[in-house]
Amino acid sequence: MSRARAIAAAALLLLVSALAGLMGSAALSGGEGGGAAALPGAVEGSTDFKPEAAVADLPRGTSLVATALGRRIRVHRRPDGGATRTVRARTVRGRRLPLVFLVKARRKGWVHVHLPTRPNLGTGWLRAADVRLATTPYRVQVQLRRHRLTLWKGARALLRTTIGKGKAVSPTPTGRYFVTDLLRPPDPGGFYGPYALGLSAHSPVYTSFAGGNGQVGIHGTNRPDALGRDVSAGCIRVDNRAITRLARLLPLGTPVDISGA
Repeated sequence: MSRARAIAAAALLLLVSALAGLMGSAALSGGEGGGAAALPGAVEGSTDFKPEAAVADLPRGTSLVATALGRRIRVHRRPDGGATRTVRARTVRGRRLPLVFLVKARRKGWVHVHLPTRPNLGTGWLRAADVRLATTPYRVQVQLRRHRLTLWKGARALLRTTIGKGKAVSPTPTGRYFVTDLLRPPDPGGFYGPYALGLSAHSPVYTSFAGGNGQVGIHGTNRPDALGRDVSAGCIRVDNRAITRLARLLPLGTPVDISGA
């Protein structure tokens, strides 16, 4: 494989099937031929949910996150219907990773959630007894045409930064997704920068690539000069200061809205 193709493979596959939360098991592809990225250590805010989910009406700008209580969870097409699939937590180096979902709606005894699996934008119902609910006040807005990422806390913008996005042949998917994983690569000055956030989004082009499933993410970069352009194989690149702030603030499950605007 050429160096350019290897870089493209790594950029697309932020987290191969063994990262922080939801679908299979494998290792993270190194940015430019490097080794597997290390599982992140504890980062303040990365999984620090506030147990305020029991409120009947969430404050504006607040989202509800469901974390599975067990290693696997059954997904139902509708409440009280039969299970249609099972989503399993992954294990990396002997550690079981969190299995999180962004909640779309609630019904007595059930939660309607966005799924972290293919196809993109899939939803399903989970039994409320099988999850722990919590809230996050944060939301990430990505505007692809403008090459812009904005971090919101409620109605307040905390961060605005320029991004690199997918090329025309490997576009960044649009829609509402959420943060599933947090990585701390072994080389903070390398291809991914100091952190990478895996998303529930998957490439519309690559269903299997370099040993992984084509999961898309947000990560830092050692090429800040390339920001503001269509340069990636599907992932969203930001400068290293921005990804560090995102990694320190965002709980898993935080919504990420990607539009073509």
